Amino acid sequence: MAARISAQQHAPGRDQYDSVKDASRKPVEVAQFSGVRAGMTVLDITTGAGYSTEILSAAVGPEGLVYAQNPHLILKLIGGRHHDAMVERMSGKRLPNVRYLIVDAEDMPFRGSIDLVNWAFNIHDVYNEGGDAAALKDLQAMKRALKPGGILVVSDHIGVAGNDNEALHRIETATIIRLLKQAGFVVEASSDLLANPADDHTQSIFDDELRYHTDRVLIRARKPN
Repeated sequence: MAARISAQQHAPGRDQYDSVKDASRKPVEVAQFSGVRAGMTVLDITTGAGYSTEILSAAVGPEGLVYAQNPHLILKLIGGRHHDAMVERMSGKRLPNVRYLIVDAEDMPFRGSIDLVNWAFNIHDVYNEGGDAAALKDLQAMKRALKPGGILVVSDHIGVAGNDNEALHRIETATIIRLLKQAGFVVEASSDLLANPADDHTQSIFDDELRYHTDRVLIRARKPN
């Protein structure tokens, strides 16, 4: 798996920003922590321009399958540029084991058929905009999609209590863990793989000096059998 991911990082046709993200996203190490394996069926939630989808495509190998989901909002967000980038990433059948879907999370058709769900750097948006109810609605959709014993991997930019995490596009780790447990997931492990102690959590994730290098949490949870 590590060899497939490393090879994909040098494959032609990746998005122009992918290589900029590689060092801080640590795709091989994150995949190993996540528990993704060859042949799995994986769902990448709110894939955006598809960075994680491309890595997961390599991780599951030619016998696996990746569903890349974006909500309908993606067609409007920053003029649809993330959607356009995802479509370009898929052009020429360069990711033959990927299926791209535009569907809101609660309307996804999956029922107990997914081995692993990846939700990267988006729970803060859902929670900050819609609170517990919005985040739990999406988490329940992911839980429905997963097989019994299936894995959910969540990563996001760390926020701390007392800061305006909504404006900073961050979320407290304790909030993520609380929401996962409320949704009925068993939290198995968290990792500091994506940590950056130089991030003091007071800046926006879009700050020029901090972008792509924020302090991040990585959590693995599981749907009960």
